[in-house]
Parts: sequence; C-alpha cells; structure tokens
Amino acid sequence: MRVVAITGFSGSGKTTLILRVIERSVAAGQRVGCIKHTHHPLNEEDRGDTGRMRKAGAERVILANSGQAVIFEAAGTRRVTYGEPRELLAHFAATDLVLIEGWKGYDGWPNYSVDEARELFGC
Repeated sequence: MRVVAITGFSGSGKTTLILRVIERSVAAGQRVGCIKHTHHPLNEEDRGDTGRMRKAGAERVILANSGQAVIFEAAGTRRVTYGEPRELLAHFAATDLVLIEGWKGYDGWPNYSVDEARELFGC
C-alpha cells in the first residue's frame, strides 16, 4: 500500500487535488482509500468532502479527529477509536493507495505540500 499525506492551509487545494488523484487512480485500476483529519465534531453523514471522495471512487473514507474516527464504505458507516493516526491504515489492507488530508504536524507517514503532491502525481 502506498500512503501519501497532503498537507496545507485551508483553501490551498488539498481536497481538489485528492479528488483528481482518486479519479485518475481508480481509472487506472487502483483501489483507493482516504483519511481526512478534522478538528470539528465527527458526523456519520456521507456528505461534504467525505462524500465527494467516495463519489470520486474511494472505496473507503475515514473522517478522523483526536482518537475517534468514522469509516464510510459501501457496507455502511461505523465508528472506531485509535491511539495514533497510523493505526487507521489497518482499515485499508486491500488498498493500493491511501490519500490522507491533514495532520501536517504528524510524521508517521510521508507528508507532501499541495505543490509537491501535484508534482508527485503529475496533476
């Protein structure tokens, strides 16, 4: 599994880039998943950025805040707890690419700025 975290300030284009990478990767036959970090209370409504990521082709999307997460997938929605963010990768065992939005201060996976990620994916 390839893991790429895209970090940047609000409005820098993180979500737009992630949606483009999901679409391209799925079209190339890859299985893609996403993790989105939020500082807001969690919800179990498949809407907003998580809904857009699923509509773009991500098989599983996790919305996570500090220690809790909601997993969105075809089988439904469920809540999980975790200790450190890297533990969330266990939910993507059969996934080729996991795109992560946020956690810019976390060094448990490769972090790229929006511009670096654009170069990495050729977008």
